[in-house]
Amino acid sequence: MLGLPEFINKRRSKLLPRNFSNTFTTSLVVIIGLVVASAATAQLASKQAIANFQMADANSDGSLSQAEFTAFIDLNAASKIRQSRRVQKLGLYKRAFAHLDANSDGLVSAAELQNATSG
Repeated sequence: MLGLPEFINKRRSKLLPRNFSNTFTTSLVVIIGLVVASAATAQLASKQAIANFQMADANSDGSLSQAEFTAFIDLNAASKIRQSRRVQKLGLYKRAFAHLDANSDGLVSAAELQNATSG
């Protein structure tokens, strides 16, 4: 009489191809690798966006005027960050600026940008 583990292994060998376990394990490793790579890519994009913000902030006041924001979008589009390429291609600079300028002071602060992108 077979014990439960032996019975399960015998049944599994009849139902699944021998290389299933190896294929499954390989697939799982690839999926995990893609998730980690995606997270790393997002982190690099975030660092690049911060650098782009600092470059676009011509007067170094920590906020972007409409003109500085346009430069920021162009820098992000060149770096292929988020929706910047779409904003640039469709000429939606003013609309994007108005959306991000939460307090309507005519400037987009780093905090306003962070709040809009983290939600």
